[in-house]
Amino acid sequence: MRRPCFKGWVSRELAYLSGENTLNLRRLAFLAQGAAPRLRERLVLYAIATDKALRLKGFLYREDMIAEVDMLAKTLNGVDLDDPGQAECLALPDRYRKALLSYKTAYRQLETRNASKMLRREKSVELQKKKGISTARICRALGLDPGNTSSYLRDAEIDRVSLEKATDILRYLQKSP
Repeated sequence: MRRPCFKGWVSRELAYLSGENTLNLRRLAFLAQGAAPRLRERLVLYAIATDKALRLKGFLYREDMIAEVDMLAKTLNGVDLDDPGQAECLALPDRYRKALLSYKTAYRQLETRNASKMLRREKSVELQKKKGISTARICRALGLDPGNTSSYLRDAEIDRVSLEKATDILRYLQKSP
């Protein structure tokens, strides 16, 4: 799993929220001003991140959105949106801070996932020693690769198993006599 860059993340968000497979600014601006107002924040942030704010303003007919694009373009000028910690300290309207918080959550998903796997590993190793269950027995019962499972349990190489497999190992050890 890789960390998302801001442009890629906001592009996926736009595609998801619009329900269309396009990044056409004219179409997205039309939707954001009418049928799909949830697009508004993501669209403005996308336009600023891709240096298309001026072009977006040409497609807008609502004065409040034009003013928002201008205000955000000035506020976010020189801010690296790929760094989620840098933009959160700025004085932005709440809905834009929420959008950036969503990006920050996606950005930190890798660390959260790895921390979760590490907690599962620690509990699994503790149960494995307490119950005297071999790694080979775990692999046979769950159909796991012995090398990856051994590296995960013995050497704490958490990248060798998925979060789902780490959960399966822990559940197996909890249920075993």
